[in-house]
Amino acid sequence: MHQKEDFRSTPTQDFLEFFAEETHLEPKPLTRAPIRGWIQFAFWGLRIYIVAMLVIVAVGFLHGNH
Repeated sequence: MHQKEDFRSTPTQDFLEFFAEETHLEPKPLTRAPIRGWIQFAFWGLRIYIVAMLVIVAVGFLHGNH
C-alpha cells in the first residue's frame, strides 16, 4: 500500500510547470449547440406539456376557490 500524498505540502515542479502553461490561456467562449431532429421535437413537446399543466393547475385553482 502506498502512502497518502500530503496536498498541503509545497507544490511539485510538475504542477508548477503545468500551472505556468495553463494560467495564461483564456477560456473559450461558450456557444449553443444546434438542436436538430427528434431532440427539437422533444423540446417542443416539453414546452406544450408545461403549458398544458399550467392551464390545468390554473383551472383547478380557480374551481377550488369557490
